[in-house]
Amino acid sequence: MTIQLNPKGNANARQLIADGKVDRDSAWSMSADDENEILGNDDWIEYGKWFLGIDETQNAETKAHFRYPIGKSGKVYRSAIIAIRQRSGQQDDAGIFDAAGELINLIDGKSDESGASIDMNRLKIAASPWALMPECIAVVASPLAATNLTARPARARPSSASSGSIAVLSLSGVITQHPDFMGDSNLDEFMGDFMSAMNDPTVGALLISIDSPGGSVYGAQEASDMMIAMRGKKPVVAFANSLAASAAYWLGCCASEFYCTPSGEVGSIGVWQAHMDISAMLQNAGIKTTIISAGKYKIEGNPYQPLDDDAQQFMQSRVDDYYNAFVACVASARNVSTDFVKTNMGQGRVLGAQDALKNKMIDGILTMPQVIQKMANQLSATTQLPSKKAATSIRSRLSIMV
Repeated sequence: MTIQLNPKGNANARQLIADGKVDRDSAWSMSADDENEILGNDDWIEYGKWFLGIDETQNAETKAHFRYPIGKSGKVYRSAIIAIRQRSGQQDDAGIFDAAGELINLIDGKSDESGASIDMNRLKIAASPWALMPECIAVVASPLAATNLTARPARARPSSASSGSIAVLSLSGVITQHPDFMGDSNLDEFMGDFMSAMNDPTVGALLISIDSPGGSVYGAQEASDMMIAMRGKKPVVAFANSLAASAAYWLGCCASEFYCTPSGEVGSIGVWQAHMDISAMLQNAGIKTTIISAGKYKIEGNPYQPLDDDAQQFMQSRVDDYYNAFVACVASARNVSTDFVKTNMGQGRVLGAQDALKNKMIDGILTMPQVIQKMANQLSATTQLPSKKAATSIRSRLSIMV
């Protein structure tokens, strides 16, 4: 049998730690006599197997005896776990050696994903619909992933005094509707900056610099509708620098013009959501969940039981609704049919710049300086300027919002 810190041993250890039954103050190492006094001459391997969640063949009496090393106040000695690891190392028992080391890390608060607790917030997040590249599914869907992402709201510097200045908005990373730990950009603040630039008399045009795999569908339709409604007021140019995928493409295609850097990619037109059944994991950990509910479908799609056919069909219908809204927006913004979008624009894949241009997903392939130069030229052509020198001055004064 492969020895490891299995779910039962993991849950056992976490409960002991939570209950304050781990003695971290004892010595980090001990003599053989001290070790034998705590564990016994022949007890170390049996205790190691049971406590690490390995040996399910032991009877209840034996398990009760070896559940804790001999210690004061019924506590587990960290030093005893170290002793187990030392002894297993001396006797080339690699399984117990590794499992004991994992348990020591757990006690010391250095657990990795294999010992992480389930993040229920992530289960909820994964169950919502996403317009996000599939490579990023683990970022939002893994209940064991580290939750160390922080929102990075857009910040703005005041624009220049000239009505010919160009405001540059950045849309980067995972996009969410509101500021939260999942998102690098959020639509609340992005659209606030967008509207500020549109209403600022000193801003003549707006450039949206995009480098994003997409994000939540929540808020995307509302934001895209607002962008389309406003783009007639001032030129709005989107630029894939270097990735505009899923929800990021949804927003980008709503600009007056859409360009991509030569090495960039755009597309990933599609929607997904996930259901995670964690019932087997909880069962292995000895946890049984009973849900009390009212309303026929109130607990439909919960993570404590498998997804039934009715629930799956309903989830599919919601994904289809968001996908159809996505496709309709792209078709309208790019002036093509919905069938063209579904058939020619990658079918959920991202396309390189050349293929994207060929399939009418963008208006051209340019670098960032080329895009800015193009916008400056267009502004100078429509703005009454006293001289060529003044036009050059306008091109050099950018309102940067990052």
